[in-house]
Amino acid sequence: MFNPFQRTCADAYCEGDFAHVEDIEQVRAVSDTLFTFLMIELGTPEDCDTREEALRRMAMAIGNIQDVAAAIEKMQTA
Repeated sequence: MFNPFQRTCADAYCEGDFAHVEDIEQVRAVSDTLFTFLMIELGTPEDCDTREEALRRMAMAIGNIQDVAAAIEKMQTA
């Protein structure tokens, strides 16, 4: 069973394409590693138990993704 942050993620991610998932095994079965990462990060076993913590985790993930995108932009054409 998902906590409210995971349920919101499942309902919102990719315009609700994964709203049907009900547990972490189903999350892993869809083979979308970003979705899986988000659902794990927002999970109660990871101590994500407040809205503030959920937002902090999402901000960290966004920052990490932006850092990688910036590094790729600086690369010479492969």
